[in-house]
Amino acid sequence: MESGSQRDGTRPTGGYPPGEALADAWNEHRRYVGFAAGLFAIGIVVGVLLMLAGYNLLEIIQEMVGEPLFPDVDGGGIDLARFLLVNNSRAFLLSIVGALSLGLLTAWAMLFNGIIVGNVGAYVTSDVGLGYILVGLLPHGIFELPALFIAAGIGFRLLYRIGQRVRGTRDAIFSKPYLYRTGLLVLAGWLLLVVAALVEAFVTPALLETLFAE
Repeated sequence: MESGSQRDGTRPTGGYPPGEALADAWNEHRRYVGFAAGLFAIGIVVGVLLMLAGYNLLEIIQEMVGEPLFPDVDGGGIDLARFLLVNNSRAFLLSIVGALSLGLLTAWAMLFNGIIVGNVGAYVTSDVGLGYILVGLLPHGIFELPALFIAAGIGFRLLYRIGQRVRGTRDAIFSKPYLYRTGLLVLAGWLLLVVAALVEAFVTPALLETLFAE
């Protein structure tokens, strides 16, 4: 049994150093985080294939909803960072509470985001080149995507714990040590979103303007 589960009923949170608790949380959730990343990767492949088949999903979805999916934010800078953080925080929270839908919402969030990234990435690459899309996505994506994978991993792990409780192999879904270490992991993931929003609002535009001024 993993170290995180061993601590559930044997250690008070007062004697549980944050660094050790966060390490235990990662050990407990990393397989589920990897599963979420795998779903996202499958979505990317599907999105690219749809683009190669002639389906521009952004145009299709915008026609369906009747408004742009990525509206311009007046002021840019900190206003853009705030807008991005709010939107990404919603997706972050949805990926966690999606466990209550038997994990279906969490899985769909990973697949759908992957499909959109793959589809848009393929379109932009064909239009302006691979370099542009890499500069446009990588600087903030290296923070944003792990954050969303962490959230989904927490959701999937919670679903597994619920299943264990239903089968009678776990005494309780929640325990103080579990809530403590998982709360730290949630906080760490959300802080990655903060960094991602700041990078996307300030660093990415500067890089694109400098490297692709034309």
